[in-house]
Amino acid sequence: MGFPIAVNTYSYIYSHDWMGCMRHLSGLGFCDFELLFNPPHIWAPEIEGEARQGWMRQCADEGFRVHSFNLPIMDHNITSPVAEMRRFTLDRFRELIALAGAWGVPRVVLVPGKVSPLFPAPKDSLRGWFADGMAELGVAAEAAGVKILVENVPMTFMPKAGDIMTELDRIDPDGKIGVIYDVANGFFAGEDPAEGLRIVKDRLDLVHLSDTGLDAWKHDPIGQGDIDFAAVAAALHEVAYWGPSVLEVISTNPDVDLPDSRARLAALGWDGAEDG
Repeated sequence: MGFPIAVNTYSYIYSHDWMGCMRHLSGLGFCDFELLFNPPHIWAPEIEGEARQGWMRQCADEGFRVHSFNLPIMDHNITSPVAEMRRFTLDRFRELIALAGAWGVPRVVLVPGKVSPLFPAPKDSLRGWFADGMAELGVAAEAAGVKILVENVPMTFMPKAGDIMTELDRIDPDGKIGVIYDVANGFFAGEDPAEGLRIVKDRLDLVHLSDTGLDAWKHDPIGQGDIDFAAVAAALHEVAYWGPSVLEVISTNPDVDLPDSRARLAALGWDGAEDG
């Protein structure tokens, strides 16, 4: 059995709406998805009527499986020093959690804020803002039957696997919050992605796959950076993770780069194409 592959809709957020994107990607052999919430692609408050009520039936009829919702980092910040920005962020995630619960999507991905590279807020403040926000979102997620997954991201106050585990063990000793480990983010932050996966294994619930070097932070197609994906596959075997690996490739030519990335991963132990 290979590692199952899903695909993030990032590369199509300005060219396709969410349902049209999934239909398009199904023609390329993808039936498992992570939806990236970004107008005009998809935006929770704009989904009304039949689109909100009949979505699960429509996806089932077309053979689509949505594993997670994701919100790009640029327009929110759960650890902002500005209370109004923190409130805005929590409201957007509450909308996402409610929609995930209504649609039967099991996971919502959360980036733990952004910090200034020039003069970051004190660590204790960042930890407090994060803990307060997660406490509120945790109540909403439990009520909706949704699991929040915290992602390792270089521009946050917890860019590496150990940082995330330290914070989550502090605020969530019961293990209700999971981790989505992004191999490109970990690599760019100076971490061996295989070791990062081992560190987060007890909370690991999803994996993001893309490639990058160290000169610039990228989410390139597999094979265009410096990540050792054979070592990543070995680590996934070691920690017995058999959940979805989500291709989060950002490309101007995704119809070529996504199938090519999947084929490269299939040679290393991931699943190949499904019939579209």
